[in-house]
Amino acid sequence: MKLHETLEKVQGHLDNLDNPQFDKIDFEWEGIKFHAYAGDDADGGKIYLSAKLGKLYFSIEDSVQRTMAIERIYATNRGIDGAYRIEKNGTISFNSITSTDKMLTGAGLMGALTLILLESETHLRALRAHLKPQDLDP
Repeated sequence: MKLHETLEKVQGHLDNLDNPQFDKIDFEWEGIKFHAYAGDDADGGKIYLSAKLGKLYFSIEDSVQRTMAIERIYATNRGIDGAYRIEKNGTISFNSITSTDKMLTGAGLMGALTLILLESETHLRALRAHLKPQDLDP
C-alpha cells in the first residue's frame, strides 16, 4: 500500500468519527478487544463498554496466579460496583455502563471511551497480569 493510499484511509477513519450515525465501535486496546455502544434514555445517555479479558488459570496450571486474579476481581468490584465477572468457563469479562448528559456519538463517544479506559486502566492491567490470554485456551 502506498503512502497516499494509507493517508486517504486514515482520513476516511477520521471523517467517520464526526459522522453523527457513529454510535458503536469495536476496538483493541492493550491487547484487549472491546465492544462499545451509546444509547439514550429519559435521563440522557449511556455508554456500554464490554470486553473479555482472559481466563483464570486452572489450579493445576498456576494456583498462585488463579488466587491472585480472584482476589483482585473481588477487591476491585467492591471499589467500582462490580464491573468484572467470572463466567462458568473461567473467562473474566469487564462490563461498564456510564451515564452521560446526552447520547454521545462520533468524536464525543471516542472522548468518553478514552476517559473511561483511563479510569479503568490500572484495574484492567493489574487483573490482566494474572490471567492467561484468551487465545491460549480455545
